[in-house]
Amino acid sequence: MAKLAEDTFLDLWSWPNVFKKPGKELCDLLVVCGDDVIMFSDKHNAWPDDPLELAWKRWYNRAIKESADQIRKAELWLRRNPKAVFADAKCQQPVPLELPPIQQRRVHGICVATGAEAAASRHFRDPDGTFMILPSLRGTDHVDFSIPHHQPFCIGDVDPAGPFIHVFNMATLEIVMSEFDTITDFTQYLNARADLIRSGRLTLSPSEPEMVANYLLTTDPNGEHRFPKLSDVKAAKIDPDTKISFAQGEYYYLVQSPEYARRVSANWISYEWDRLIGFFTHGVLNDSQYRILDTDPTIELAERGLRIMAREDRLKRRMLGAAIVGAREALEVRQVGRLARIATTYDRSTGEKIAYVFLVLKGAGEMAPDAYRRVRAAMLETYCLATLHDDRDLSLCVGIAVMAISDSGESEDLVALPQQNWTEEMAAQLRLDRESFEILLQPVEMKSAPVSAQIFPPDPTFDGMSRQQRRALERQRAKQQRSQW
Repeated sequence: MAKLAEDTFLDLWSWPNVFKKPGKELCDLLVVCGDDVIMFSDKHNAWPDDPLELAWKRWYNRAIKESADQIRKAELWLRRNPKAVFADAKCQQPVPLELPPIQQRRVHGICVATGAEAAASRHFRDPDGTFMILPSLRGTDHVDFSIPHHQPFCIGDVDPAGPFIHVFNMATLEIVMSEFDTITDFTQYLNARADLIRSGRLTLSPSEPEMVANYLLTTDPNGEHRFPKLSDVKAAKIDPDTKISFAQGEYYYLVQSPEYARRVSANWISYEWDRLIGFFTHGVLNDSQYRILDTDPTIELAERGLRIMAREDRLKRRMLGAAIVGAREALEVRQVGRLARIATTYDRSTGEKIAYVFLVLKGAGEMAPDAYRRVRAAMLETYCLATLHDDRDLSLCVGIAVMAISDSGESEDLVALPQQNWTEEMAAQLRLDRESFEILLQPVEMKSAPVSAQIFPPDPTFDGMSRQQRRALERQRAKQQRSQW
């Protein structure tokens, strides 16, 4: 579970086995990034050798109810003792991150319950072995067999009195965290999932993968994923009480589709962004950051820029990764000494306008390493300050500097500069620095409006076809896929 979280949230924000008092564990995994706090409780319990109803009650209480209780207590502890969170059992190493203010904090509870997979598989006569999502179950309903049509291995709202607690086993957690492998994508899915289950709109989902499939395949006009609504169902126009249910096999059908393969392929370049975040966080956590701009590196200085980078979703990371890779490749093609690209966007959490500066500087082998890093850092700082000066609506500028492809070795620098309180002296010094480095800015807006079609990139074989031809080919392919499936 810690490895999954590290891959999804990256290690600066993932803290396994955190403690509140010496020897007293707070939760099995704590993730903090921006306003989002995710608490995991992992319980493995062997399936009891009892009659089915008794076995389910005992297993549920040990694996799920105890997890929910642990998460509730952990949430209360964080409210009352936000500084008392430690990375070691002796409580000598505080977790080096500030929790968001309570009024801004979004808490997500996740219970990972394992040990009942084989029993669930036998009960449902299905090799899947995961929980059915049944929103009508609330609290103690989960173990009340007097409810009509009640059956075990079904999960709804385990703690309706508090913030929603999501229940997965390891197999479904792996699917969710692999499909939504940024903190923004993951928390948006959790929020949408909780809202759907508590809304009364959903009758049932045979398993978690079908929830994932329906969320991935439905988007709003802005390209944001969402679950289907009643207005998406034709019958709802006739009967306002219509509810929706998901069908078994939808996720399997999705991952076998060419659309899914194109999505996976399109995401490949986005992992350059993940690599950069991982590189910088490794330096932060191992105290191996390079000292630039005459400033001693600290976690507090680096964390804000890294947090902004980490909050970018997978789709935006495609564009950001392409911008960095494209800048390095363009420098080689143009055979120039440096190349900078500037992109403005908006913080997904706060809505603040921010800018990224990507700087590629050639010549690492032509000067001493320290001299090269000093020149590159000074140039990067000037680019960032110039960007902030020219656009006073920006709240933050994150600068990333990398080596040229043709230079041997590898090094990266990161700076995060907030908007300045500009004085005449500061502006005059910036003019001198810009002239010295010959810096002219041509910012490029990274607009999010047209991205809906890019979530599942279109099939290039449709290029040049009329709408009627494209629909005919789509129907033919769908028929073939259904017959194969």
